[in-house]
Amino acid sequence: MDSDVKLSETSLRVYILLLREGRPMSIREVQKALGLSSPGQAYHHLERLRMLGLVVRDSEGYRAVRRGNVVDGAVIVRSSILPRASFYTGFSASLTIIYAIMAIMGLVKPDAFAVVSLAALLTFSTIEFRDQFVKLRRLLRH
Repeated sequence: MDSDVKLSETSLRVYILLLREGRPMSIREVQKALGLSSPGQAYHHLERLRMLGLVVRDSEGYRAVRRGNVVDGAVIVRSSILPRASFYTGFSASLTIIYAIMAIMGLVKPDAFAVVSLAALLTFSTIEFRDQFVKLRRLLRH
C-alpha cells in the first residue's frame, strides 16, 4: 500500500470491522454492522480497500489482509486494536514501579532527577495513551 494514501474514516471503520471479525463478510453484513445507508456505500469502501490491497474478495465475501501501519497511532494484535502508546505507558509504569521498589528496599539511593524524569515519562506517556484511546474509541463507535 502506498504510504501517502489516506483512508477515509468510513473506509477505516470497514477495515477495522473486517479485522475484528476475522472472517469473510458480505456487503450487507458490513452495511448492517456499521449502519451504512446502502449496500452500495459498503461496496464502495470495500472495493477501495481491495484496490489498496487491504481486503481480498473470495467466494465467501470480503476479508481483511493485515498490513503494517494502517491504523494511525494503533497496533493491531490478533483481533484487538490497541493504542500504540499503551506499550509506552506500560513500560514507563514498569520502570517507575521497579525504581520505587528498589528505593524502598534500599537497593538504590533515591535521586531527585530520576524521580522527576520517571514522573515526566509516565505523565507524558499516559497523556499520549489517553489521546490515542479517545481517537480510536470515537472511530470505533461511529
